[in-house]
Amino acid sequence: MARHAASGFLPQPLAIAHRERAARWRNGKRDPVLERAAMFYGLDEKQQGILRHILGMIDLLFKKTFHADQLITVERCMGFLEDKKFMDVIKKTAKTGQEKSLLWRLHTQIWAARQCLCLPGDFVECGVYKGFCSDTVIQYLDFDKTGKTFYLYDTFEGIPEQHRAGSPVRPGGYAEAGLYDQALNRFSPFANVRVVKGVVPDVLTKVCPERIAYLHLDMNSASAEIGALEALFERVTAGGMIVLDDYGWEWYRAQKTAEDAFFAARNHHVLELPTGQGLVVKHAGG
Repeated sequence: MARHAASGFLPQPLAIAHRERAARWRNGKRDPVLERAAMFYGLDEKQQGILRHILGMIDLLFKKTFHADQLITVERCMGFLEDKKFMDVIKKTAKTGQEKSLLWRLHTQIWAARQCLCLPGDFVECGVYKGFCSDTVIQYLDFDKTGKTFYLYDTFEGIPEQHRAGSPVRPGGYAEAGLYDQALNRFSPFANVRVVKGVVPDVLTKVCPERIAYLHLDMNSASAEIGALEALFERVTAGGMIVLDDYGWEWYRAQKTAEDAFFAARNHHVLELPTGQGLVVKHAGG
């Protein structure tokens, strides 16, 4: 009785549709939209089932929905889903369900990077992991034709001990064997992409562009990202954009607190996005 109780609260057409969808789910014909519920982190199997049920209700009530990567929206245009090149690149670069769930974050990164193509300076990413996000940006922008260089920095061995304090990432996270070689192989087709292994900010004293048009930080550590900003912010050109991947996530509030203080001291402010990202545009007086 409880399993179908929700349908009793719906108008008859919606109740019928709800029962049909529930039947398809039980029979193994899973709705691909509902399967995106698996990309909501930190839930056990029972909680995932509850969430799938809730998302099913949302899908019945609204014509256009998005639910993945801890984000639920209704009746948004989501024009990036209609961008054939964007979707084709995602199909090519995304290998896991988790990667496929990052559509909105990737749209933000590509938008920012695209805006910066006309500015002087190179592109920088600190926190590469397997290279999925930067690879998607590079392929969408046809980066090999831009005349710029993309610098990709990572330890490729997880978060170093000196930057672990306050990070919610478990010991050994992002430290799979062979990450560096995988990154070298992944970006080998692009002559203007430099994969740099080392601890940020230390490694920046050895290899670093003079001017930066686009900066993406995804280091899962407040001290690491502040170190990167202290080393790189002055190199970001006026109009250049900084995308902070972890800024708006409650799990990474320590990064938000530290970065708010960093930017406020320089008369800049971070725009918090529903994706969990933060966005800063470097102004002329920065």
